[in-house]
Amino acid sequence: MGSESRDETRGALLRVGIVGLGGGASDMIPAFVQHPHIVLTAAADIDTDQLTKFRREFDAETYVRIEELCESPQVDVVYIATPNQFHTAHALTALERGKHVLVEKPMTLTLTDADLMIEAASRHGVQLLVNVKHSFDPHIRKLRELVESGELGQLRMLHYWYFSDWLYRPRTTEELNPSLGGGVTWRQGPHQFDILRTIAGGVVRSVRAMTGMWDERRPVVGCHAAYLDFADGTTATAVYSGYDHFQSRELIFGVGEGRPTPDVSSYAQARRTLRQLESSEAETALKRAQRYGGASRTREATGSHSRRSASWVLGGPLIATFDKGDVRLVPGGLRIYGDEGTWDIPIPTDTDGRYGIVNHLYEAVVNGRRPFADGRWGKATVEVLLAVLASARERQEIFLSHQVPISH
Repeated sequence: MGSESRDETRGALLRVGIVGLGGGASDMIPAFVQHPHIVLTAAADIDTDQLTKFRREFDAETYVRIEELCESPQVDVVYIATPNQFHTAHALTALERGKHVLVEKPMTLTLTDADLMIEAASRHGVQLLVNVKHSFDPHIRKLRELVESGELGQLRMLHYWYFSDWLYRPRTTEELNPSLGGGVTWRQGPHQFDILRTIAGGVVRSVRAMTGMWDERRPVVGCHAAYLDFADGTTATAVYSGYDHFQSRELIFGVGEGRPTPDVSSYAQARRTLRQLESSEAETALKRAQRYGGASRTREATGSHSRRSASWVLGGPLIATFDKGDVRLVPGGLRIYGDEGTWDIPIPTDTDGRYGIVNHLYEAVVNGRRPFADGRWGKATVEVLLAVLASARERQEIFLSHQVPISH
């Protein structure tokens, strides 16, 4: 690994450098900080103000070029959190210099680029992981355990439906550009489809889907509806709409959990805020405030004000159907609807998927444990995303050939 060590009771120290101090990095920083054997040692970004804040907070090295960060002997792992279109080039820069890599979702925008990254990691003998943090959420891991245990018989169906205001939140230029990996399917689909693949075991046989681009002012895919046929006969539907009408959180937080339904006064707040902005520059400024050190971010290193990764998982109804019952996600855990009655399986609320993926990274790099969220897994999710878009475009079923089963 090439890093120094702490004392034996604390384990080896893993040094992480971050490339891209956007919203994704801001969400992950608390998980890196709270891991007892990980330290943030460097960051690279084109925004020098953010670099100054990062250097002061973490006493870390800062760079405006990724190449310089990847040459640093103080970095073992490079976390790539730049816009989608840069993932391949930035990952290859790190991998070719012998650094382990954790890359944000989606791994790449093409299967060819995914192969380049996988081959580079193999050639240099380093780990390549994809940040599918929500697939590590305790709710999702417990659902997977139910599948593996056979306690409720065989998994038959999965349905995951999500309605949000994604399209009308502040967006960067690339987030609204389909050729740069913009839109709901590229931006939110990686979470949704990776969760479904994780629960069902990974191997999708075919996809039939539609997408919608219904607002000419935001000319990018704003919704999708997909039917997934898994190799073992399990089926799944995945629906996502980011058009800021119905909010599917009502179906989780507002039913039977002692939580009120959303305040009526907040309805369509994202649309109203966007209309009040006077220019695209104003929208960019609002988006910038969500980056690391921005006005809308508080220090999250202690976790006391940390945004919960689990809130994404619980943003819409996820229902799994087994031979002997149905299971749905609730804020406190899983609710089982069995043959003779219902019961709950509590889920701890002191952690979420971010901490799971960070520990997954540590175990892979330091202890040599094979990660399931590796390059081949990430490539398989990219194949599903491409199939959704192709199926919608061609109006036909798309068969897949690069799927891999979940490993342990």
